[in-house]
Amino acid sequence: MAKRTKPRKWIADEMKSLDPHTDYARIWALSSVYYVNDFLLDWIYAITFPRFIAPLRGSQAVLRNGTGKIYTDPNKRMDDTSRHMLVWWENGPEHPATQRSVKSLNNLHRYWSQQLPGRFTFNEDYIYTLCYEAAMMHRLRLSLGMDGFDERLQTASWEFWSRMATLFENVGGEEHQPLEGFPEDFAGINAYMDWYENENWPANPMGAQVADVILRPFAERYFPSFLHPFAKQMVTSLYPDFVFAAHGIKRPNPIVRRLVRAGFKFGLIMSEKIAPDPELSLPEIHRQRKAETGRVRPLTRSEKKARARADVSACPVHALNPSADPQDAAAATTAVDEADRTLREVGAS
Repeated sequence: MAKRTKPRKWIADEMKSLDPHTDYARIWALSSVYYVNDFLLDWIYAITFPRFIAPLRGSQAVLRNGTGKIYTDPNKRMDDTSRHMLVWWENGPEHPATQRSVKSLNNLHRYWSQQLPGRFTFNEDYIYTLCYEAAMMHRLRLSLGMDGFDERLQTASWEFWSRMATLFENVGGEEHQPLEGFPEDFAGINAYMDWYENENWPANPMGAQVADVILRPFAERYFPSFLHPFAKQMVTSLYPDFVFAAHGIKRPNPIVRRLVRAGFKFGLIMSEKIAPDPELSLPEIHRQRKAETGRVRPLTRSEKKARARADVSACPVHALNPSADPQDAAAATTAVDEADRTLREVGAS
C-alpha cells in the first residue's frame, strides 16, 4: 500500500483556507470530485435526470420517439453526461476544457432544436438545471436531516454556477442567445428550484419510458437481475414528490426508502467525518486507470454481458431507426460525433 502524502482529513482544511469569491472553482472541486466514485456518479445521474424532463417537452427532446441516445444507448448517455459534469467540476467555468465541453453541448442542443422545434426554447428549463447542479447536495443533505452547505460553500457554489450559466445558450431562440435570470445568490437558487418544482407539472404520458431508460440501465450496470427491483428503489427513494407525480413512477417501499436514505446519510458522514479523505479525485483516477488499462472505468456487469454476447456473435450490433431520413441520421451522427470528440479531448487534457 502506498504511503499517504496528505493528512487524513485535508479537504475541509484546504477549503477553509480559500476565499469563496475568488477560489470558487477550487472549493467546488474539493466538494465534488473527491467524494464520488463511478457507482455514486451513476446513482446521482439516475436520481437527477427525471427532474430535468418532468415537463413533456423535456421528455420529447431526449426520448425522440424512441430514437434518442437515452433510449437506444442509455449506458453511453449516462457516461457522456457524467464525463461532462466531471470536466466542469474539476476545472471550473473559466477553464478552456469546460468551455469546449459546454460549447459542444450548445451545438448538440442547437441541432436537436431544429429537429424538434419548440422543445428547447424555455429559459426556465435551462436555469432550473443549473440551479439544481448548484444546490443538489445542499438540498439532499437537508432532506436527510443533515446540515446543508455552510456559508463558504454556498457562496462558492453561486459564484461557480452563475458563471457556468453564462456559457450556455437558449438554442431554441436567436443565434447565441444567452440565458436570462440566473438567481442573484444561493438563497435565490433555492427559491427558483422551489418555484419550478411546485409548478404542478401535468402527468407526463412518456413517464413510463422515462422510468425505464433511467432506472433499468443503473440496475443492470451494477446488480444481478434478482436485485434489480431493489436497485430501482435505491434511486426512487431519493426522488421528490414532483418527479413521482409527473412521471407516474411507482413509489418505493417505505421500509426500503428509510433504509436507503439512512444508508446514504451514513455514507456521507463516514466519508466526511471518519474515513481518510481521498488523495486523488475521480478524474485523476480515471486518467491513471486509462494510462494503465486503456479504459477510463472498469467493466460493469452489463458491459461484461454485452462483451460476452459480442464475442459469441463476433459482430457488434447497433440499433438503427429504419424510418429515419438518411440525411437527418447523418447530420445527427455528425453532431453526436463532434460532442464525443470534444469529450475525449477535454477528458485527456
